[in-house]
Amino acid sequence: MQQILTAIWLQDFDSLQVVNPINILLLLLAVVLLTESCFIFLPLPGVGLTLFVGGLVSIEAVDYYNAVILLSAAASIGSIFAYLQGRWLHGTTFMYSVERRLPPKSQQRAKTLLEKHGVFILFLSQFLPFLRALIPLLMGATRVGFIHAVLTSITSSLIWTMTLLFIGTRVMRHPLMAAFKVSITKWFLVGSFLLFTTVLITLLLHWIRHKQ
Repeated sequence: MQQILTAIWLQDFDSLQVVNPINILLLLLAVVLLTESCFIFLPLPGVGLTLFVGGLVSIEAVDYYNAVILLSAAASIGSIFAYLQGRWLHGTTFMYSVERRLPPKSQQRAKTLLEKHGVFILFLSQFLPFLRALIPLLMGATRVGFIHAVLTSITSSLIWTMTLLFIGTRVMRHPLMAAFKVSITKWFLVGSFLLFTTVLITLLLHWIRHKQ
């Protein structure tokens, strides 16, 4: 892993193309995306990571089809898990307190909207970390059918992944980006590491306060 990160930092793309553990890096990015899709309180850089993988695809360091399959599967599984969390919350005191604060019949209207336009709504929500997990959770809480939720999650995640990979690939191949490619890659690695570290520290502090 250190060899991969060093190669990316130094822009040594020839090394990336021969280093087999590049798939390990792709797997770790997929785990981050899955985790962000599962939990509302984890603002990880899922969109940026997928764009970054698109950049790696553009230099042929990562296979396009492997990236599509792995990242879309991670996003889909995360959405389905968030949906199941919503199902588990249905009927609990937490959901009851939430429903009391909502206008009459708003839950039924939300369910109808999610059933009719679930793919489009879920596709748009995946561009925002908070909504990426919240919308599937609402689908579960409002008792949207499981099969419908699974198909919606898979379809929207596949479209979302392919869209971001396409954008990332095109951006990194653009002549105007050639002069900034090194800086963009380095700042992305630094930013992702800092954000991930901040999230872990926040969760640790929250856990310590809860224990006290």
